[in-house]
Amino acid sequence: MTSQVAKQSVENQEVIKVKDSDLPLHCPMPDQTLWNQHPRVFMAFDKEGRASCPYCGNRYQLIK
Repeated sequence: MTSQVAKQSVENQEVIKVKDSDLPLHCPMPDQTLWNQHPRVFMAFDKEGRASCPYCGNRYQLIK
C-alpha cells in the first residue's frame, strides 16, 4: 500500500464521537469490533478536541 492510498483511507474513515464519560481516551475502544487489533494506546486531544490513533488511524472528536 502506498502512502497516498493509506492517507486516502484514513481521510475517508468516519470520525468516532467521544463524550466526557469515555475519558481517558484510548484506542481501541471496548465497544469496537476489533478491540484487540493493536496495543491499547492513550491519546490526548488537540485544541479543537480531535485525536487520532498512531496505530490504526482511527479519528476521534470530543463532544461537549
